[in-house]
Amino acid sequence: MAILHVILTMLFSECLSYTYVDLSHSLHNDTMHWPTAIPVSVEVVAKGETAKGYWYESNNICLSEHAGTHVDAPAHFFEDRWHVDEIPLSRLMGPGVVLDIQEKTENNPLAELTVDDITRWTEANGPLPDGVVVFVLTGWGSRYGDKEAYFGSNSSDGSNLKFPGISVDAAKYLTALKNDSGLLGVVAVGLDTPSLDNGASTTFPTHVELFEHNVYGLENVANLERLPAKGFHVTVMPMKIREGSGGPARIFASIPDADDDDACTHHNHRSAATTYLAPVLLVLIAVVFIMIV
Repeated sequence: MAILHVILTMLFSECLSYTYVDLSHSLHNDTMHWPTAIPVSVEVVAKGETAKGYWYESNNICLSEHAGTHVDAPAHFFEDRWHVDEIPLSRLMGPGVVLDIQEKTENNPLAELTVDDITRWTEANGPLPDGVVVFVLTGWGSRYGDKEAYFGSNSSDGSNLKFPGISVDAAKYLTALKNDSGLLGVVAVGLDTPSLDNGASTTFPTHVELFEHNVYGLENVANLERLPAKGFHVTVMPMKIREGSGGPARIFASIPDADDDDACTHHNHRSAATTYLAPVLLVLIAVVFIMIV
């Protein structure tokens, strides 16, 4: 059986060298949070050597579900949709793409991703893959940590906010892809701002449209400028809060290393042969195993 395992591993192994990009901001007392939510509090309970001679650290934390880099569960804005603990694991990982609208946001803090932006991306890069996590790069991530610059206001009531977002028409375009394909479609939409809707929104129609279709959101995403337009894999790891409307999340991207192109090309050629040879080899292995037993 050990020999069988080794042979199968060799037959079906993938190119395994990746660059990993952390797409999450660390949680601390200065973490960006929605103006009407409680601030993040990290209280040191213990940090130091104990009387018994071993090191010990422990903290208490208090925070909103929607602070720092976090998941917006569909239940956040649509009744009877998934809470954060109900999002299937299959939708917390998948291919990722980045749609760059930084040129629009340079002179317009309320700029939005539009349908035209999406179609221009697909014309240049091909169709969005099934099960995709769509990221929108606005450039706002460089302002993270400066409340007034990031939110466009120092208000504590959520008024006069100015930051980019995603138009409701773009959201409808993305949810329609799921309906048309009959597959997973778009599983999540994220961006480097405090909200999926831009700062001027008061009714949050983009949230509502996406969440009605169980497409969850990712907000305050970090380091999107370090990602290519396509060709990477996303893993989302939110806190599993029972009936949570969202939760802080660790998100990361896996990008195949460019140095592995030749190896991957060789692997792809080998995979084509494996498609045809694997069944034959498996039968032969089974016969040998039966004879041995």
